[in-house]
Amino acid sequence: MNALGPSASVLALIPHHDCERWLGDALASLIDQTRPPDAIAVIDDASPDLGALMAVARQYPQVTFLTSDRNVGPYALIQRMMTDTNYDGYLFQDADDWSAPTRVESLLRAADATGAELIGSWEMRVLCDAAEVLAVTYPLDVSGALAADPTAFSLLHPTSLVASHLVSRVGGYSTGLRFSGDAEFLWRAAHAARIVNVASYGYHRRKRANSLTTAAATGLHSVARLELHEALRAEARSRHQAAANGQQVDLTPYATATVPVLLDHLAGPQLANFRPTEVAAS
Repeated sequence: MNALGPSASVLALIPHHDCERWLGDALASLIDQTRPPDAIAVIDDASPDLGALMAVARQYPQVTFLTSDRNVGPYALIQRMMTDTNYDGYLFQDADDWSAPTRVESLLRAADATGAELIGSWEMRVLCDAAEVLAVTYPLDVSGALAADPTAFSLLHPTSLVASHLVSRVGGYSTGLRFSGDAEFLWRAAHAARIVNVASYGYHRRKRANSLTTAAATGLHSVARLELHEALRAEARSRHQAAANGQQVDLTPYATATVPVLLDHLAGPQLANFRPTEVAAS
């Protein structure tokens, strides 16, 4: 049953690594929402300078700041937060981007109106090196787009809001992946829920040098990412064929970390719905 709507409890999740320069813009945009999230959490991925992060934390005392025991990538961080908390929905936000003021309100209204459990929006793409801004749209009916092409890039993950029930039904995120886990989750979720985009530019995304999608080792055209994408596309096509044949679809995450990440509280309020799970000693 879909639990998302205007009264749903929402935790905004901001994975962070060495992005203090832009983090204030992301936080201010979420705090100033017409319908703010119930809580905001910055989950630091073992950044090299916690002093710089703490300087930001002092400016935003209403935000919860946590840090991981080691560098694991964004999907292990957000999955840990989802496992340890109990919110109806989770809003994603990259640390170097910012949201339009009505973003949360629009996504919750769309969830209520359509019954969708994963809802994204269009983006304003800020090309930092070119000093240019592009308006980028995605299909409104994401489920329909993925039914036609199971590997379509039809939803930008950081623009989205996801229902906790959906995350549970598909086994969570691929915590063993450092990149491409957003597409992998989307392609699995398409077999378990309705997915839509709202027709509004709710998200402003910086395209800058040395981000996860532009760095030489992890960028969209890197060998490692291209090889992983081909493996993920093959799995998506296999699930699509199984569904077409009336067979049970395997929604198991592609790669799960063997050792769960541990999070330490740095600053800000304790999350009201925080219930840390026990982690067995390795």
